[in-house]
Amino acid sequence: MTSRMPRASARTPENDLSSFIPCYPVTRFGAVPDGETLATAAIQAAIDACHRAGGGMVWFPAGCFLSGTLSMRSRVTLHFAEGAVLLASGNRADYSMPHLIHAQDTDDIALEGPGAIDGNSDAFYAECPTAPSGLKRLDWAPSPLIELIGCRNIRVETLTIRKAPRWTLRPKNCDKVRIRGIALLNDLRAPNSDGIDVDSDRDVIISDCHIEAGDDCIVLKTTDRGGPPQSTENVAVTNCVMVSSASALKLGTESLGDFRNCVFSNCVIRHSRTGIALLAKDGGTMESIQFNNITMSTAPKWGQGVEWPIVIDSEQRHPDSRLSIIRDISISDVTLTTRGRILVQGQAGAPVDGLVLRNITMRITGYEAVEGAAKLSGGRRSNQNVLDLGDTPAALILAHLKGLFLDGVTVKWPDVPDAPVRHAVYGQNLQDCDLGGLRGGACGGMDVEAVVIAGA
Repeated sequence: MTSRMPRASARTPENDLSSFIPCYPVTRFGAVPDGETLATAAIQAAIDACHRAGGGMVWFPAGCFLSGTLSMRSRVTLHFAEGAVLLASGNRADYSMPHLIHAQDTDDIALEGPGAIDGNSDAFYAECPTAPSGLKRLDWAPSPLIELIGCRNIRVETLTIRKAPRWTLRPKNCDKVRIRGIALLNDLRAPNSDGIDVDSDRDVIISDCHIEAGDDCIVLKTTDRGGPPQSTENVAVTNCVMVSSASALKLGTESLGDFRNCVFSNCVIRHSRTGIALLAKDGGTMESIQFNNITMSTAPKWGQGVEWPIVIDSEQRHPDSRLSIIRDISISDVTLTTRGRILVQGQAGAPVDGLVLRNITMRITGYEAVEGAAKLSGGRRSNQNVLDLGDTPAALILAHLKGLFLDGVTVKWPDVPDAPVRHAVYGQNLQDCDLGGLRGGACGGMDVEAVVIAGA
């Protein structure tokens, strides 16, 4: 039931036998590509045979393969040919665990296209005009659709992953993760349909991806779900295009461990409520984080509420939560088109320390109703004693900061009659902060101050 396939490399001579790898077509193990016949057992048999033989490629030819939970093995690549689709079953009984693809403590695994993995989200939602997004979640759904725990050397590339009913792809406590050239396309109305959740991982590169998600597109976390929280570190995200109903690029809110040495660059963010978010709630440290060369446009989530193009916020999720630390953050060369505001807020006992905002153009296209607006909650919290400046009428809202440096930050207001009162900056409890690089004034009257500072 095995054949041999040439490795995908233009440098490999055709007569070099070492360039061929074992190939296990799932149809030879009994998988029927009709989208109706359950193929879980046949596909798993192909994966297991490939692993027992020392590794190779499990091949999905063109066609639709219906499946429940599949367990990955070390040194196995799932290759989806052009026109091949792995379709998640809509029947809960077909799942041995709440995932379509699961891996635990495996090495050298890969998912590759050009075919597709379809999460079949329509089977797990119902149309509901009274729901905020227009969709109502049914009782159960596989989530994350693809769950990889404690794995090393992961590769996901040139693949389409679509219609995940909840979280899509989560590597947890993994080392050396490479995600390149994928199209991840979820229903923008599907709540909690995150794109990629990087959870307690090290050495991660995500590049050249197009991601659309009903929740966060690319989110870094440090949770205790599925394993102990570890630091998320050495992460590079570049050359991606994203559309999110929530946050396109986010760290947190789950922050039981630390985040460090993360760079996000050369990205386009469209029609997202939030472009960049750092939300620390559980006592972890976020440090040495950079965002640069990003263009974004924002829109309200599901047409409701306000827009927050950039949010950096530290708070205690519960009254007894440890204080989180946010420090040494740089955001540069960013162009914003938004109706919203930027919020940076630390805590009295843990101010945001060492933030640089450089070469940021904020073109405001309209005036939101800010009265009664709240900052992002970013998930459940029991602590109600938190500072909330979400209704502040200013383009930049800054509170509990130390060592802030503004360099070439431009605020451009729409020129309309009867504009509401808006300050360029509202600051509260700022220490050693340099606002000299601000360009732009207030609106709403000649006597409105561009910069308002309260507290020390």
